[in-house]
Amino acid sequence: MDSIDRSILYQLQRDGRQPNNVLADRVGLTPSPCLRRVRQLEDEGVIEGYTALLDRRAVGCGYEALVWVTLDRVTRESMTVFEDAVQAIDHVVEVLRMMGQPDYLMRVVAADADAFEAIYIDRLAELPHVKTLTSQSAMKVVKRTHLLPIPAR
Repeated sequence: MDSIDRSILYQLQRDGRQPNNVLADRVGLTPSPCLRRVRQLEDEGVIEGYTALLDRRAVGCGYEALVWVTLDRVTRESMTVFEDAVQAIDHVVEVLRMMGQPDYLMRVVAADADAFEAIYIDRLAELPHVKTLTSQSAMKVVKRTHLLPIPAR
């Protein structure tokens, strides 16, 4: 990956919908080689996809909580079963396997505190191999970005 590829990635993180000719101009290429590089970055899996970023409040998910999960035992089987099961819960928007305790950290969105409580009791507490759940609601998102720092090299 060279500096032009990095520049393409920098630009696409900020606006994945910009036309190829605009992107090419911003990175100092003509459109054809720019498109070729973008396709190569896609084929190599560097660019995983394109998506729209939504205002969670506007779509009825104004409540956000962090949920720490400790499993009843930590084995390959129990982690796989838990991780597969959590995929089916749409309100769980992020799951991180942690080093040490707790075993997982989940970010969960819901319409409000009552809706979160229902998800917590009916869905999260019923996940396989869960020993304990601990949650805290977020008062305010101070920083959240999808932009990764791309080293210049």
